[in-house]
Amino acid sequence: MKFTTLAIAGSLISYATAYVNPINPWGDSKWIPGSKAIIEWDDANPDGPALSTNPIVDVFLMTGSDQVMVKLDTIATKINANTIRNLTYTVPTVDPIGKIYFIQVTSDAGVNAWTTRFTITDASGNPGTLAPTGVPGQNPGATGKIVSGGSSGATATPTGSASAATGSASASASGTAAATGSAANPTATAAGATDKNSASTISGSVVSAAAAVAVGVAALMAF
Repeated sequence: MKFTTLAIAGSLISYATAYVNPINPWGDSKWIPGSKAIIEWDDANPDGPALSTNPIVDVFLMTGSDQVMVKLDTIATKINANTIRNLTYTVPTVDPIGKIYFIQVTSDAGVNAWTTRFTITDASGNPGTLAPTGVPGQNPGATGKIVSGGSSGATATPTGSASAATGSASASASGTAAATGSAANPTATAAGATDKNSASTISGSVVSAAAAVAVGVAALMAF
C-alpha cells in the first residue's frame, strides 16, 4: 500500500487522519486507453476517523506537480465510499503518456487523499519515459491532458458484492450509475435517488483541466 500526505495552511492531513485510503491504482499500475481500470479504497486507519462518519466522496483523475495539481476528469461524485469500495473506469487516451497521473478522492469534509502517481500508456501499452522526479512534496511532475475518452460512466461496486448474492452494480453511457445491495450493502442509486446515507451519482462530464493549488506542501510518493 502507498500513502500520501498534504499540508494545508500548516495543518498536516495524513494517513492517520484521513477518512479514506486509496489502494489501487498504485505506482506500478499501467492503464491502457480503452481498458477497464479498477479504482479501490478502504478505511484509512483504525486510529483515524472512521470512513462511515464521512462516507460521501468525489473521485477525480489528476495530473500535474505536487504544488499545482490539475483535474483532468471527474470519475464519480457523491459516492458513498463506505458501502461502495471500488469503481471501474474506462481509461481515456492521454498526452503525454507516462507515470504522471494519479487519483484524488475528496470527502464532503474537504479532506483529500491520493494514490501514488501511476502510468497511462499508449494504445499499444508503451509506458513512455516520463516519471516523477524530485523530493516528495517538491515534485515538479508533468502535466498531461485527455485527448479522447474520459467520463462516460463508471461502474460502482457495493462492498462485499462479490460474496453477496443480492449485490450488483451497473452504469449507463450517460454516466448515471445504479448499484443495489442487501441490508448489509445499502442501495447506491442514480441521480435523484438516495441510499440510507446519501445520493450517489456518477458524473458523465469531463472537467476542464484546471489547476488546484495546494496551499502548503503536497507529498505524492513517487514510489
